[in-house]
Amino acid sequence: MQSRIKELEKIERIEIPEEEPVIHFKFPQPPPSGRMVVEAEGLAKSYGAKKVLEGVRFGIERGDRVALVGVNGAGKSTLIRLLTGDEAPTAGKVKLGHNVVSEYFAQDQYKVLDGDSRMLDDISRAALKVPEVELRSLLGCFLFSGDDVFKPLGVLSGGERNRYALARILVSPSNFLLLDEPTNHLDMRAKDVLLEALAVFNGTVVFVSHDRYFIDRLATRVLEVEGGTVTSHEGNYEDYLRWKAAQAASASNLGIASDAAKNIAESKSQRLSSASSNGDSAGALVASSSNTIVIEGGFDPGPPEKPRRLNPLKQRQMEERCVFLEEEVPRIEGAIAHTVEQLGIYVSAAETQRLTTLAEELREQLAALTAEWEELMAQLDGQAATP
Repeated sequence: MQSRIKELEKIERIEIPEEEPVIHFKFPQPPPSGRMVVEAEGLAKSYGAKKVLEGVRFGIERGDRVALVGVNGAGKSTLIRLLTGDEAPTAGKVKLGHNVVSEYFAQDQYKVLDGDSRMLDDISRAALKVPEVELRSLLGCFLFSGDDVFKPLGVLSGGERNRYALARILVSPSNFLLLDEPTNHLDMRAKDVLLEALAVFNGTVVFVSHDRYFIDRLATRVLEVEGGTVTSHEGNYEDYLRWKAAQAASASNLGIASDAAKNIAESKSQRLSSASSNGDSAGALVASSSNTIVIEGGFDPGPPEKPRRLNPLKQRQMEERCVFLEEEVPRIEGAIAHTVEQLGIYVSAAETQRLTTLAEELREQLAALTAEWEELMAQLDGQAATP
C-alpha cells in the first residue's frame, strides 16, 4: 500500500486551466434608417488615366449585410471610401437614404485616435451609458486586459490601435457601418464577439474582408467588384462561389459547343463545294424544310472492305437528316449562349440552379446531335468512296 502511495506522489500533476468566460456583447441599437440606405448611380472613379470604377449602379437596403469581394486592386476599398464620402467620385453620385448615419472603420483607423487619451477614458466617453465593467470585458475580448486599459493610445502599436478602434465602434454604432478589413489583428475569440454583435445589429453593414469564415457567417449579400463594374448576388458567400463555378463551367462548355458547330459548318461547306465542282449531286446535301424526318429501319454496312450501297431512298433520308442537324446544332448553341448570358445576371440561388440544369441539358442535347451528325457523315462519306 505504501509503495502505491509513493508511486502516486511521483506522478506529475497537470494543472487544468480555467475555462475563459464567454463574452456576449450586443450593440446599443441605433435609431432605424429609411428602407433604402444608400444608392450608387452611374458611379465612376479614376486616378489620372487609371479607371478603377465606371458606370456602377446598385442599392443597399436597411438590414443588408453586404460583403464586397474581388481580387486585390479591383477597387473594393475605393468603393467603400466612396460610400463613406471620404473620396469624391469622378462621375455619378452616392445618395444616402433618410436618417442614415454612417460610421467608417478603415485599415488605418488608428490614425484618427487621440494618442494622449487613456484607453478606458476614451471608450467611456464614446459609450456613456455602458457600465465600466462591461467595457473592460469588451476590451478584454480584444486582447486588452489588466492595466492595458489605462495605457495612453499613443503608446500602442498600429495593430493594437486598430483593435481598439474596432472595439470603440461596437459601443456607439451608427445605423450604417462600413468596415474595411475589420478582422485584421483579431484572434478567433475577438472575431466571434464581433460576429455575434453584428449578427444581432439592426442596422446595415458593408464590409471588406479576406477572412472566408467571417464572410460566410456574416454576409447576406455579395457585391463583386471586377473589371471596374459591380455585380450584386443575393445570398451568402457559398451561394456566390457556386454561381461563379457554374458560370465558369458554362463558359467552358460553351467554347466546346462552338467548336462542334464550327466543325459541322466547315464540313458542310467542303461537301457543298466538292459537290459543285464535281457536278455530282449524289454526295450533295439536300435542303429540307421539315424538322421531323425519321430514318426508318437500319442498314448493314457490310464488311469494311466492301461497304454495301444504300438504296437511294435511305441515302436521301440520311442526307436530309444531316441538313436538319446542321441547322439544329447552331440553334442549340444559341440557346446555350443565351442561358450562359442569363447566368451572368444573378437573380436568386433557385434561378441559378434552374439555369445551370438547363445549360447541362442543352449541352447533352448538343453532344447527342453532334455525335449523330458525325456518324451519318461517316456513313455517307463511305458511300461516296464506294466504286
